[in-house]
Amino acid sequence: DNKDIFSFIFSKYETKEGDRTNKKTLVCLASNFYPDHISVIWSINGNRHEGSTDSAAQRDESFYRITSRLTVNAEQWHNPDNSFTCEVNFFNGKTTITHQKTLKGVKENLLRITQNAKLSYIIFITKSCVYGAFVTFLVWKFHVC
Repeated sequence: DNKDIFSFIFSKYETKEGDRTNKKTLVCLASNFYPDHISVIWSINGNRHEGSTDSAAQRDESFYRITSRLTVNAEQWHNPDNSFTCEVNFFNGKTTITHQKTLKGVKENLLRITQNAKLSYIIFITKSCVYGAFVTFLVWKFHVC
């Protein structure tokens, strides 16, 4: 019985702000396939790039899964004209099945706006906590007197 049930996840992880390397890592996870005859190919704008793929697929109950990562410069990631593709080739014993997903780069301005909004929110919460503590102190002080 040769099943080729296949699911695909494609996501991106960013380094923390202030990281001097300023790299972004894209992650491709192929899962729920059997047997473990699989290869992963990364490309940027149609040109092949070397990724870091698990040395072997991991068995997960009856099926296998494999993870591959591609690390790119922030300049590449922050260019919306760039396309990042993860292609997974799975041989099910009879034929090779190809799955691929593409993710576009993002504009840096949107990222900066989001980071600024997070900072503003943190400042607002901190200010509210300090104000709440002050009001609690005043209520306690007047209650004691």
